[in-house]
Amino acid sequence: MSIIDLRKTTNHPISFLYSEIFNNALLDSRIAYGRSQPGFSLDKNSNSIFVIAAKKAVEFGLQKKGIEEYLKSIYSKYYELVVPHNAADWLGLDFSKNSVFYSEPPWSAVFPWRARSVESYKNAYVKAAIKENEVLGKNLTIKDGWLFCGPVSAEKLEIEVERILYVLRSIQKNGYQRDSSSDGDAKATALVNTDGDWRWLLTAGNHRASAAAALGYDSIPIRVNLVIIRDQVKFWPHVVNNNFSIEEALTFFDRVFSGNGPEITKNWEKFVQGL
Repeated sequence: MSIIDLRKTTNHPISFLYSEIFNNALLDSRIAYGRSQPGFSLDKNSNSIFVIAAKKAVEFGLQKKGIEEYLKSIYSKYYELVVPHNAADWLGLDFSKNSVFYSEPPWSAVFPWRARSVESYKNAYVKAAIKENEVLGKNLTIKDGWLFCGPVSAEKLEIEVERILYVLRSIQKNGYQRDSSSDGDAKATALVNTDGDWRWLLTAGNHRASAAAALGYDSIPIRVNLVIIRDQVKFWPHVVNNNFSIEEALTFFDRVFSGNGPEITKNWEKFVQGL
């Protein structure tokens, strides 16, 4: 795993593009600039289920009796309210009627800048679902639900509660730790706008980044392996193959960059205001 550490130099993802021999860049990244599917920010006003659950767990008391049931009530509400019908719902875009995204599940919602095909992207999440459940000794598949949206089975709900609690307790006890192993950092795509400002969209490590946010960290190290520049939209693979128009791709980029969820999440956001 070749990683260039940019934290004490530019600390900007564009420098990674000129690093030639490195596959990843290590950056210090402000929590407020973090983004989680389907576009939520990680900041103090976050509507991400992972951040909300982590914050509520800290407020409740991580070792307090009854915390699991309390978190189940929060997660279950999210998975009840955020139930996209298809990938188009999850992307939050009104595509043309013949778009592939209307006939695909949410985990097929490939981002416009990704090189993977829709099918490849979907299969990657199917495999990831099995792996993430196996970590906690559970033999579940994507049929039990996807961590980012509903519906999910009772067993998948329990797994998400266990995962966030485990990570929260570990960071509270040992601090936020990283290493250079394959799973040693939260991983992200860097999104760079026309002014050169950047945000980071998590591709792995949602629970640890969300736990860090809930525990009051201002920044964490992240590992970037992809840098997306807004001005290069016409070269994005799923714009080139016409799965997204330029306007659709930029609308999606700007929504994620600004930290806003799609329409399918609005009832959840209203619920969060009352928590």
